[in-house]
Amino acid sequence: MDLLPKDHREFGSGDYWNEFFSKQKHFEWYGEYESLSEILDKYIHPKDKILVVGCGNSKLSADLYDVGICHSISIDISAPVINQMKEKYGKCRPEMSFETMDVLNLTFEDGTFAVVVDKGTLDALLVDKSKEVDERINKMFSKIERVLRNGGRYLCFSLLQEHVLNKLLDWFADKGWLMRFHRCTEAEAKHDDSIAFPIYAVVFTKLKKIKGVPMVLEIVHDEKSAPKRCSSKGDIIEYVKSAQHYAFLKHYLSKRKVVDDDICLELCSAESGLLKYRMFVVDRNETSTLKFAIFVVPQGRETEWLFSTPQGRQELALNANCERLIVVHLLRDNVYYSLEEVKSDLSKKVLELAPIANKGQIPILSLGDDVGKREIRCRDRSRMSGEFVVEDVLSTNEDQFRRLIFLDSPYIIQSEAKLMIVPTKKKRNKGGPPKLQIDFDYIACDHHVAIISGLAFLKDKMLCPKVLIIGLGGGTLPMYLHKHFPDALIEVVELDPCILDISKKWFNLTTDDRLKVHIDDGLKFIKKSVEKDIKYDAVIVDVDNKDTALGISGPPIPFLETEMLQSMLDLVHDSGVVMINLACRNSELHKEVCSKLKSVFKVIFSRKIPAEINEVMFCVKSTDQNKTLVQTKDNYATLTSFLEKQTSYSDVFDLVDLDQCLTAVI
Repeated sequence: MDLLPKDHREFGSGDYWNEFFSKQKHFEWYGEYESLSEILDKYIHPKDKILVVGCGNSKLSADLYDVGICHSISIDISAPVINQMKEKYGKCRPEMSFETMDVLNLTFEDGTFAVVVDKGTLDALLVDKSKEVDERINKMFSKIERVLRNGGRYLCFSLLQEHVLNKLLDWFADKGWLMRFHRCTEAEAKHDDSIAFPIYAVVFTKLKKIKGVPMVLEIVHDEKSAPKRCSSKGDIIEYVKSAQHYAFLKHYLSKRKVVDDDICLELCSAESGLLKYRMFVVDRNETSTLKFAIFVVPQGRETEWLFSTPQGRQELALNANCERLIVVHLLRDNVYYSLEEVKSDLSKKVLELAPIANKGQIPILSLGDDVGKREIRCRDRSRMSGEFVVEDVLSTNEDQFRRLIFLDSPYIIQSEAKLMIVPTKKKRNKGGPPKLQIDFDYIACDHHVAIISGLAFLKDKMLCPKVLIIGLGGGTLPMYLHKHFPDALIEVVELDPCILDISKKWFNLTTDDRLKVHIDDGLKFIKKSVEKDIKYDAVIVDVDNKDTALGISGPPIPFLETEMLQSMLDLVHDSGVVMINLACRNSELHKEVCSKLKSVFKVIFSRKIPAEINEVMFCVKSTDQNKTLVQTKDNYATLTSFLEKQTSYSDVFDLVDLDQCLTAVI
């Protein structure tokens, strides 16, 4: 016989329970006393008189008796099971009694009990959301309320399916009772061989409702945790649902591989409640001697392609020769003291994600012996761009970099710049931390290297261009041009004034007669400039797209419409160039963009950025593709020589095979 009925409605049938218990010695719903003792002992005192509803053939009452909680009455709708329990326990435990009684029709006096224990009875009766069932549950709760004394507790063990949880929250919140939700993790551990649905002990304390006093809702995550106050019913619902989904996921992952899925889980700090770890499950079809392992990504490196994309993580698993690799990101706003601490944090939880045959010791891999270094310098919110952070990270070769990251897209670096220590006199510094500033000789973003190389498309104005940049970011591109092209005139258009503040405060942006920043809509600025017949040598569109649903991270679609592209063409001199930083994952949309570009510009080259989705489109006003390419190669040699003399970093622009880097868009 199956231990659970085929139809959940059978839970409410007395005939079902008669047959069920006649064939079972005892069936401990939701754990036995040993796994629930911490909760039971906490809320039931030896002198308390307790009522156990829907006791079945559970030995819970006997276990409580044996630890000194003797004054109990256990009831059940099934007469045969009550007779069995009387025969089994009546003589050896005389103060413990059993009665055939329906929880919907309790006949005890008002305020008889200090505690009512319900281990699965509510789940058995609350089979659906029908009006009939709802009325029965209201009656059950009313009876329990009546027989409990003030300050007494209704201790309900439940799986908290959605309709059960909603009913509990609504009914007892209306009554003004204190509600505390305990996770029974020890009871769940008894079901390692099958799906272990989360088990909860919900403690409802009977209080007189006082008008204006907010309801008290608390969560206790496990037997060792302190209660955590919740602000709303929604917090409880979200907490329970996430635990239930995780239980199903654990069971699913223990049975099969998920090669085609990008499964992500997040773990919170028990102390702070902040998200602390983000974990990606990476499975490979190929078999390997290393079946399961964890890879901890050092702080600050989670934005790299190898760790931030599904394709990169697959390559990482291949390099590790591992069948299932859990890639772990260390999240901001937490302190990680050592790799050993992280290993200790993760070992038990990550082991739950192992295939069922690999539940032993697991190797934990990383790029070194530490967890990397990240220091958040600023965390704020822009009205236009959302929440952002400015953070300093340490690279593998001990170089420091400053990054601007919008948290809506936490794996995309909006701006990055290398930091250098400012020399100071020892007396002034007095042993304090070194002062840092941006190193404007260094180009941290590969697409900026491509954009600067695009100045080689200009004829006479390559070293003294008039440049319009749409999109400021941290301001590293205009500042590089400002420093190394002393005869250049640079104008930047930025929609968000907050970005300008960030670039000045954290990225050392300075403005003067040669570098101006306009707070304006880039689309409108281009149109107004065309109307005024203003001309530039180079127009650079380097702006991100907040709406990535179409599969394009930049620029926003309006910049790629034919009319706007025509305005950009009109905005440059006859020998000018329009450069667009294009990041498009949607192949059909990419074709459409190229088609629109070709309808406006006669000569277009593309330079793809290695290991990134980005490519820089060079749209030239010239009509002779071959002549343009030959001339650009000559100019590029001059540009490379010029910049090598200007900066302290050599070989940044040393691309002898420039023509191989450029692809003509035909």
